[in-house]
Amino acid sequence: MSLIRLLLSSTIFLTLAIPSLGWSKDNFLEFGDINFGRDFKEKSKWLFKSGVELINYPTVLPEFDGEHENIGDSERNELNGYGLNFGRDFYLTNGFSALITVGAYYSKTLDKTIGKAAQDIDLDFSETRTAHQLSAYEAAIAFNYIVDYKIVDIQPFIEVGAGVGTAKTEKQYKSIGLTSVTNGSENYDVTVNEDFTFSRVSLGVNLISYKGLMSYLKLTSMQIAKSSRKTEGNSNAYQSATVIDISSDEKNLKESETVTMVSVGIGRYF
Repeated sequence: MSLIRLLLSSTIFLTLAIPSLGWSKDNFLEFGDINFGRDFKEKSKWLFKSGVELINYPTVLPEFDGEHENIGDSERNELNGYGLNFGRDFYLTNGFSALITVGAYYSKTLDKTIGKAAQDIDLDFSETRTAHQLSAYEAAIAFNYIVDYKIVDIQPFIEVGAGVGTAKTEKQYKSIGLTSVTNGSENYDVTVNEDFTFSRVSLGVNLISYKGLMSYLKLTSMQIAKSSRKTEGNSNAYQSATVIDISSDEKNLKESETVTMVSVGIGRYF
């Protein structure tokens, strides 16, 4: 469902953006000419693009085995975010080019779940809140081949990149408990900060049209290597009055995870 929402939001964005270009009748005639813009395509040029991205990010949390909620030590969460890239496309020969870019990615999401005491009782018995924040910076190079059509040129590409990033996860759970049970409430409040490096390989396609306006779709396999993790928080188990400190500071980690990412967006050559 997240992927469907991602594609729908991008389609709506493109639909709203295209009319704002203010194409005239004369420009439309040029737009349909197979020779229009050929000199532009066969030259090196700059590119700016932005889009929305869906990443399946793995998070490690302290385990919690509660009466009404269990939290495992590893979770995968779908994070929606935004990416910006700027670079130079170097034309090589016969439709081939190499694009070198630098870019950034940012995501911030919040999920909240309310648990009711019973179906026929309107009482908030528990609440689970999960917040994620992720930022990353990278350099990448893509190798492209353009197929020249009358209206829209199709440009498949393969791209490799590497960079660094940070991730923050906040997990909070609490239940009020029943008055008939001694120490019947539960509580879990943890914040995890991680530093990581990554390398990736992407396959995608650009659709290039009117004077360099473009859109893109990209599928990515990313190898994430986590280097450090700092955990702060505490927990209180069911029928226990003891609050346990579950903070830790892990350095020189050697954890590696493979994640996937889907990206769609628009851009402009100039």
